[in-house]
Amino acid sequence: MKNFLLIILISISTSSFSQVKIDTSEIKSIRYEWKLNKEKNDSTLNQILTEYKSGIYKEEFPSFKKEHHEYPFINIFESKTNYLNRKVKQTLKVHYYSALGGESKFYYDKYGNLDSIYQNYYKDSLKEWKYNIKKEYRRKGKLKYLINKFDEKEVYHYNFFGNLKKIELYKDSVLYEISNYKKGLLISKVYPTRKKYRKKFTYEYDKKGRIIKRDDNDYDLYLYEYNKFGLSKIEKIFKSKNMVVEYTLFIYDKNGILKRKKEFARNDKLREEFVYEYK
Repeated sequence: MKNFLLIILISISTSSFSQVKIDTSEIKSIRYEWKLNKEKNDSTLNQILTEYKSGIYKEEFPSFKKEHHEYPFINIFESKTNYLNRKVKQTLKVHYYSALGGESKFYYDKYGNLDSIYQNYYKDSLKEWKYNIKKEYRRKGKLKYLINKFDEKEVYHYNFFGNLKKIELYKDSVLYEISNYKKGLLISKVYPTRKKYRKKFTYEYDKKGRIIKRDDNDYDLYLYEYNKFGLSKIEKIFKSKNMVVEYTLFIYDKNGILKRKKEFARNDKLREEFVYEYK
């Protein structure tokens, strides 16, 4: 009953601030992440992920809410792709986010691009910020450029067929980041001005367009494996100076359903373990 009421409340709150209709009327699945404590033979509910039939997701972290936190830890977003690939795919739209002492609400225009952001943070007093996203379109609703709330300019380039080819990000008129695309998939990010860290990160896909390798920052490397039903394993490797410091395994059953997550230290010692239940 409590979960049902929460869904109703979120449905009302999101519909009041978003220009894109957020349909949370039908639940597809609910996933519960339990953190195991083998010494105490106990478990703690760490995360609840609700997937709606409309493609909307809601993730909650119940253990994160403390008495001195004004807001619970909740994230509401939509994606047409696999949830775990949301950092790679460009179809993710965050509609609402709250944590600790603040919340953010995101508004989208008729083309589905970010239009404005509303934020408030509760410390000594309630403070509010509103950001309007400046942008210009080409024909058929294709972005020409966008200026985000950090005053960074994103310039969009397309190939002869009108497909996205490249996004250039400028900071203070200096080219800072180049995102390259092929067949709608992000294949690399290049940082021309970086000196201390690596200047290029890459993404690899199989013939079905599924991500198989994600190397998108200086420390983390993701490797994906699939069976005929979907994901079978994800390995997240944390590295430093070309050495594996720690790694995490996401383990799926034969039907492509996530069942366990194991976090290991450098010496292969199991540090944390999580199991998943579905409703």
